[in-house]
Amino acid sequence: MIRIFTRSPHIVSVNDVSQTGSKIELYIYDGASTPPTQPTYTLSKLIPATGVTENLYNISPYLKEYLKHKVNGMNYNTVNDFTEYDEYTYVEYRTYNLIGGSYILDQTVTARCYDGYGYFEELTNVDRGDILLGNGTKHYYWYDSTNTPASNGAHRAGIVTAFLDRDWSVYRQNLLTGASQINTYALAGVYDLFRVFPLYYGAGNLMQIYDDLNVLQWEATFIPKEECRYEPMTIDFLNRFGGWQREFFFKASQELLDVTNTTYNLMMSDVYPMTLSEGQRGVFNANGIRKYTMNTGWVDESYGEVMQELLLSERVIWVYGTKRIPVKVNTKSINKQKNINNKTINYQIEIELAFDVIQTAI
Repeated sequence: MIRIFTRSPHIVSVNDVSQTGSKIELYIYDGASTPPTQPTYTLSKLIPATGVTENLYNISPYLKEYLKHKVNGMNYNTVNDFTEYDEYTYVEYRTYNLIGGSYILDQTVTARCYDGYGYFEELTNVDRGDILLGNGTKHYYWYDSTNTPASNGAHRAGIVTAFLDRDWSVYRQNLLTGASQINTYALAGVYDLFRVFPLYYGAGNLMQIYDDLNVLQWEATFIPKEECRYEPMTIDFLNRFGGWQREFFFKASQELLDVTNTTYNLMMSDVYPMTLSEGQRGVFNANGIRKYTMNTGWVDESYGEVMQELLLSERVIWVYGTKRIPVKVNTKSINKQKNINNKTINYQIEIELAFDVIQTAI
């Protein structure tokens, strides 16, 4: 099955030397069901000109609207934790050639769709695979002996979203003792896999995914990092694969309040004698937005890619205790530093809460 990453164009070509036009039918559905009996969308067009018979369709925008990302995955210790269907979707698309006034079926394709993207230099129709985190990477998570990841979502190491076929397995090895544990999956599906085995939080672990033939498909290392002075900020965002990625901003953070209001000239209740405390101007529509600046702490130069994906993300959540707080990133540019120029790389960004201080929603 192919994969479609919907923030970049996915171009479908329909071409036959005899066609005078074409159409494409999209049957969009979630992983728990089968394709609908009627197409979700039908797109059609005539050929551009005689002798120019190719029609091109970009189907990504029609798929992206079915990806909602209402909540971020928070799996801590559940082996068979299936990913919410809002996070991905399936499509079966059928292409037809218009020949002699009738539509003739050309091909049928089934795809799994994620809210990821490709870079321009990778060109269109990029396929990032079914494991929604970079391969061979190192990730640091917040660890303190007083942390309570079982009850406090901000203390958890995060998840890896991945499609696992039948009889695939996930292996985790303790970085200090070499102890290991393995889970084998009897049902194919998209899972939210916990990054760190609960008993390995103090040491960290290597995580590897193997297929049914025991061939390594993916691996990453998750390393604990203690912060004794500041309270780290836990940030989840949708990365370039379309999966939730957790990063910690370990160093100092500051809260700012940005207030707006509308000023009007006040008609005083008594002109003479005037009441000083009444004044001449009043305000209404007063509200505010809370903003935060936060720092990564010292990181290596590969972290520049992480920051790039964070700034490009369309969905970011600050995890604070049991709360999932939607935020938007205000920082629009970063200097992607290199160790050869700077041995102490720290990134600072600003976020703001995606809601007003005063409840105004109707």
